[in-house]
Amino acid sequence: MSKEIKLKVPAEQKDIPLHKYQKYAKIVNDAEGDLAEDFIRAKILEIFCGVNLKEAYELPLKELDGVVTHVLDLMAEKAKLQRRFTMTDPNGDTVEFGFMPNMDEMSLGEYIDLEKYISNWDTMHKAMSVLYRPIVVGKGEFYDIEPYKGSDKYSDIMKDSPVTVALGAMVFFYDLGKELLRITKHFLDQEVLENLKSELDNPSELSGDGINPSMHLPEGMSESLKKLQDLGSTNV
Repeated sequence: MSKEIKLKVPAEQKDIPLHKYQKYAKIVNDAEGDLAEDFIRAKILEIFCGVNLKEAYELPLKELDGVVTHVLDLMAEKAKLQRRFTMTDPNGDTVEFGFMPNMDEMSLGEYIDLEKYISNWDTMHKAMSVLYRPIVVGKGEFYDIEPYKGSDKYSDIMKDSPVTVALGAMVFFYDLGKELLRITKHFLDQEVLENLKSELDNPSELSGDGINPSMHLPEGMSESLKKLQDLGSTNV
């Protein structure tokens, strides 16, 4: 008689907590060799469906494929920025967290911590504790959140937040980074054209030393904007 194995399959992306996605991301990044794909499939069942590795290897292949495909499809869905979300603690108390309402007023400490943590899935819960804090007053789009007191205050709590929140924040910064690059490139293109016209009007300035260094800038990109672009991929 075959053993009955119960699977707790997440129905939606929001049902996946951040800490489980972090475990999955680490395994994918560390996996190597010919057996890596089968190992990752089994670990998907273990991490997201509550099945240990031994049980995962005992599942019928057809059932395994269906569950794994479903979970991967959930993780591949493009998330949108969630400005507010709620979490309930073990005591049944509900706390509403809000996205930083005005990024123009971000402090130096917030910026340093966010840049340090948001580019790595291992520290994503710390990045979320910079971006999201309990709402203290306000309704709808207008609200205030707690002052920033360091990433440690809510980082452990953020491990249990829906991964949709983290993915949405990453998409937000990725899109912002693309827009900044587009604007920067447009500005530099205009400057290059003006410099080129000036140099053609003044042939004596066409030596190597006379070419404006800014003509080479479109080929470069700051590390910060590189990081923002890297955040756009939800396929780890």
